[in-house]
Amino acid sequence: MDYQIWKRNTNLISGQEYVTNQLVAREASTKGFDAIIDEYVYINSENVNSTFNIIPKSSELIHGIGIDLGGGVGCISSTLAKRDSVDKIYCVELVEDAVKLCHNVVKQEILKNEKHKVVSVVGDYDNLELEDNSIDFAVSWDSMHHSTDPVKTFRECKRVLKKNCVFIIVDRAHNNSTPDSEIERMLNITYDEEFLTKYYRPKDTILTRRQNGEHEYRFFEWKKFFEESGFDLMDSVIIKTESDENRKLRNDNNLKEIFVDYELGAFGNRKVAFVLRSN
Repeated sequence: MDYQIWKRNTNLISGQEYVTNQLVAREASTKGFDAIIDEYVYINSENVNSTFNIIPKSSELIHGIGIDLGGGVGCISSTLAKRDSVDKIYCVELVEDAVKLCHNVVKQEILKNEKHKVVSVVGDYDNLELEDNSIDFAVSWDSMHHSTDPVKTFRECKRVLKKNCVFIIVDRAHNNSTPDSEIERMLNITYDEEFLTKYYRPKDTILTRRQNGEHEYRFFEWKKFFEESGFDLMDSVIIKTESDENRKLRNDNNLKEIFVDYELGAFGNRKVAFVLRSN
């Protein structure tokens, strides 16, 4: 076996999000690397690297031994592992088929003869089988909003991070002024036939975004999670795909916004990069 298996929450394995990602991994893996990236990740390695280069101080902060939480098919881990400053990255992913069927394909394509630098792990990010203070950096791309208990997840990440090391999160955040009713509306959206077909679900499936493991957080909620788990927020920046809609939608948190000419994927092509330091 070319991957490790860590402890996983059995409730997560039986969830609808797991089923969806399992189906995508199984189907995309039969079509090769390009399909795995297009269908599972939404963004290619070159654009992942461009995004991290935008994030304040990421080049100097990403070094040594890292961990990628909710690493999917391994694209983010493999991209960062190409850097000379990175010795090794544990890519931790809940869905075993994403690891078993996709990781070797992705690592081989991106890393070639250095694919050993990514350690593939089947596990969840609340149960990291690593020693305290053993990791130099942590990253997560579009995964933390799936956590059922963000404070617990962040505390577990902080446990394995060395003091004063960083956790870089690329995810989505809504304006503080977004009312609760709008958050509820987004979570209660029922997926349409186009989505179900794209993700290999039967067309008669009735599935809401909430049932599929989605959560929507505003800036102040993210900051509360960080504070309660013992992280300091060092910096943050909003990264958006260039579009008229994204130009019109401004954040109410006075954050710098950077526009890019590639798609960031998923729910509006808007991301927020949070740079956290373990105190």
